Amino acid sequence: MRTFVALVPYLLLAANTVLLLALFFGINQRLRKIGARSNAREAALQQESARISKLMSELNARIGILEKEDRHAGNTEPGASGLNSTLRGKVLKMHRLGQPAERISEVLRVPRGEVDLLVKVHAIVMRTYQDTASDQETEPVKKG
Repeated sequence: MRTFVALVPYLLLAANTVLLLALFFGINQRLRKIGARSNAREAALQQESARISKLMSELNARIGILEKEDRHAGNTEPGASGLNSTLRGKVLKMHRLGQPAERISEVLRVPRGEVDLLVKVHAIVMRTYQDTASDQETEPVKKG
């Protein structure tokens, strides 16, 4: 019995060592599995990133081709030009400066028909305001 009591600390130390080694091996295996999963996911992400980059390059090339076609076509098909407010302002400014419609359409790359239409519509709209202003000038001011 005495020898057993003397061996108890050594047996406990051996049991703790075995238990700790088992824990470390378990943790090591879990870390390996996690590493393998993360490597697989990283590879999948790289493949997806490469695929998206390739698609982006193809789209950029397609956009370039479409822009070249658009420049060569001159926006002559109906509804293609879609005058925005900046372009409208430029057309009207050039018209006020005395530029002919042909020159305006060449410089701004807008169909001549649209330039003519825009100038006519602007004249009609402004005529309404000019008529209102002239009516107000001719009315006497009533003091009450």
